[in-house]
Amino acid sequence: QCISAIITGRQQQLDAVLHEIPGLETVMDSIKNLHQQLVKMKDKITQSVDLHKGLVSALWRLPTEVLSHIFYQRLPECDGWLSPSSKRAPMLLTGIYRRWKETAVGMPSIWCRLRV
Repeated sequence: QCISAIITGRQQQLDAVLHEIPGLETVMDSIKNLHQQLVKMKDKITQSVDLHKGLVSALWRLPTEVLSHIFYQRLPECDGWLSPSSKRAPMLLTGIYRRWKETAVGMPSIWCRLRV
């Protein structure tokens, strides 16, 4: 009887463990799917960062003369004087990169149109 009771007890324990396994497998599958989604998101973000780094490096390679021409073309169109605004060129250009600031500050042609 004693051995029979042990076997019965162990069988009940085994049944309980076997009952828990499918639930854990479901949780593990959910975690695996979430992991795959996060890896895809990470890859997309990394790709975007790399793309933007490439754009920044291309801007750094532009000769100052070309950058100056671009800045001049970005001035708001108006027939008269421009009111200074930190949200428009030329003021906006001084807050992006140090090189942009140095280039913009060194261009009297974009500052002489400002009304002070």
